[in-house]
Amino acid sequence: MRMLRAPARDGPGSRTVPGGLPAAGVLRPHGGRRRRRRPLAAGRGPVPKRRRARRALSGRRMMWRDGLRAAAPRGVARLIGESGPMRELKTQIPRVAAAPFPVVIDGESGTGKELIARAIHEEGSRRGAVFVPVNCAVLGDELFESELFGHARGAFTGAAHERKGLLELASGGTVFLDEVAELTARAQAKLLRVLQDGEIRRLGENRTRRLDLRVVAATNRPLDAEAAAGRFRKDLLYRLGVVGLTAPPLRERGPDVARLTDHYWKDIASAAGSRATLARETVAALAAHPWPGNVRELQNVLANLTVTGPRYGPVGPDALPSAFRRAVAAERRPTLAEAREDLERAMVRDALGRHGTVARAAGELGVTRQGLSKVMARLQVDRFNPGRDHSAQIPSR
Repeated sequence: MRMLRAPARDGPGSRTVPGGLPAAGVLRPHGGRRRRRRPLAAGRGPVPKRRRARRALSGRRMMWRDGLRAAAPRGVARLIGESGPMRELKTQIPRVAAAPFPVVIDGESGTGKELIARAIHEEGSRRGAVFVPVNCAVLGDELFESELFGHARGAFTGAAHERKGLLELASGGTVFLDEVAELTARAQAKLLRVLQDGEIRRLGENRTRRLDLRVVAATNRPLDAEAAAGRFRKDLLYRLGVVGLTAPPLRERGPDVARLTDHYWKDIASAAGSRATLARETVAALAAHPWPGNVRELQNVLANLTVTGPRYGPVGPDALPSAFRRAVAAERRPTLAEAREDLERAMVRDALGRHGTVARAAGELGVTRQGLSKVMARLQVDRFNPGRDHSAQIPSR
């Protein structure tokens, strides 16, 4: 049996574990090969290979994420479309972003008002700061104060810690008040005070805190009409509505539907694991739809196609909802043969209606009576009632 021995002495680069034994290779077999260790820097231990690999991988991920962030469209580049209304909107946004005034964006639901607000933020001088969206439609009076102003510790039951409000978090950047027309009268009064004074007071505190932020609001109901009806404060309207923009509905953006369809289909199909493409007829049917739900409805229809359509190959219009299929049938252009038949049928019916007999109608049309009878049978025209289609051949007299 081979003897075991400990290292003869502790060198300056060796480490000792509790109990006085060397950390590297405790009790080696006698005559075993001793590994030489590089002396360690003071206060540092060896970095395991696995940890070094994790650090390298983390660094590559950060570079990849930063590259994606740099490549992501920003500002007006976020907005897809080259229709007349979109070109006008893209021209207005940089001018609006350069001014420090509040902005109100009105438009129907699903028209992309938050995208427009983000474009304003990214085109302006605050582009490097935060953008904080707030859904005003879900904020009651108490929740409005807690969420927007924040609270001190113990301000109410359950407030175990102090908390910054959304307005304080947005300080230095932009706050986006979505569906601002849904605010209650009390919340409107508190928001007006913030816009006038530029400061807030957290719930449970006595001192005020200064704010430096830009306000962009959005509504699907015109605020001037809401103010005229008494549902929105006029003084708040004057504070918010210094500059106004309109998000155009999708039905007014004609050629943009195809661009939006191509853009969203790539992401939606990829997320659903579908490798299908959209047939030209399908895109044409989508472009002809009035889109009462705007871009949000388009996204939902495309998501539905990943379920009802094939996973490979082209997705035809038969995979669309029934309303779209009816529109496709109504909008389908006739072929040359169908157009020729329609013209022949109209001429035969007109001649029969004016002359009353096949022989006289044939004379006007320049064919024999037998020839016209064959044409009438092919076109399913009833000689006794030329305006009604008839599937059987009607013998002539």
